[in-house]
Amino acid sequence: MLRRLALPLMLLPSTSVLAQEEGGSALRGHLPAFFLHRPLWEVELWQALGLGLVLAGSVLVGRLMEGLLLRLGVRAAGLTQSGWDDQLVTAGRGPLRYPIFAVLVATGSRLLGLPAPVQHVVDVVSRSIVIIALAWFLMSFLRLAARFVEQKVNRSSATGAEVGRIRGLRTQLVVMRHIIEVAVVLVALSVLLLQFEAVRNVGVSLLASAGLAGLVIGLAAQKSISTLLAGIQLSITQPIRIGDTVIVEGEWGWVEEITLTYVVVKVWDLRRLVVPMTHFLEKPFQNWSKVSPDILGTAELYVDFRTNVAAVRAELHRVLQQESQGLWDGKVHGLQVTECTERTMKLRALVSASDAGKAFDLRCLVREKLMLFLQGQPHGLPLLRAEASHLAPAAEPVLPPGLNAVAPGRMTAPARPVGSGG
Repeated sequence: MLRRLALPLMLLPSTSVLAQEEGGSALRGHLPAFFLHRPLWEVELWQALGLGLVLAGSVLVGRLMEGLLLRLGVRAAGLTQSGWDDQLVTAGRGPLRYPIFAVLVATGSRLLGLPAPVQHVVDVVSRSIVIIALAWFLMSFLRLAARFVEQKVNRSSATGAEVGRIRGLRTQLVVMRHIIEVAVVLVALSVLLLQFEAVRNVGVSLLASAGLAGLVIGLAAQKSISTLLAGIQLSITQPIRIGDTVIVEGEWGWVEEITLTYVVVKVWDLRRLVVPMTHFLEKPFQNWSKVSPDILGTAELYVDFRTNVAAVRAELHRVLQQESQGLWDGKVHGLQVTECTERTMKLRALVSASDAGKAFDLRCLVREKLMLFLQGQPHGLPLLRAEASHLAPAAEPVLPPGLNAVAPGRMTAPARPVGSGG
């Protein structure tokens, strides 16, 4: 397959050897003897000067031809409603001049009658420039097309389940672009190397031992190949998509970038968590926006047993209606007594939001507003209750002999005899 692809490129600058020699003989017959000596690589002075002029002229003509073709392309693209042709013209800005340059150099060098080794080098360089320019154009077009589709997707006013479909499309687009870029680079590199006889011989030798070589390479690159296959599988099955809210390795964040080998998760505190692609196929994780980004959030409060639950429920409704700052999506709200302990009862406020980020902010807002409301209620905050019962008076203590009770809690020593020594 690569030989068939490389064959037209190898024949691009070729002409007959007889025409090359006749062109060189016709030119050198009109030149003085000073220009006919061979300074380097059997190339005569006039041929070296002519090759320099061909290179300079090819650069100039290539730029002029590129500008002319791009202007014509812009006018033609302006006549259509589609945006793809505009991206095609933009992708040609840069890569287009190099094939023109290569064709002009290959054609002009033939007229100089260069020696066969030098002409072979010029032909190889010209073909290589065409191959590289073609690969450059394809990769530029892929990037511009992906950006064009992403801009169209971002401008669409999608909600609910449509957001998941758009995220899936973006993920497939990114992964497939990476796959095609790798394929373009590999094919271009293969065609470049097939120009050399030594590389073709090595390729034949490798094909002869393809079984053993494939086994060795497969064992050595097992991890890399499995990672690449995991990237392709992820783009098809889509357990995660760009923009999804996930919890991976205990970290909460958003999927920011997906490549063929790893996924970048933007954590809520702006850290970046780089996770191997195989992790999402081998280990469990949480995806909060797999089906829809809509999510429910809760705010729990511990209150006194005598708290007016109906008043708290009304306050929750008022906060959502008047002070939610656009965080509440208007779908779900409620307040329930979910648990009673020996000292308090627990209230759970249930609210809904359009995505996980808004749900977190809404939970914090509801918790703050309800706590402020409970502080103003007579029996809002929990109290510690203790009941004191009437106790019988303690029995009078029995004193040891010789001690006199003077007052409760105080004792005196016996009096000393008068006249005692010491």
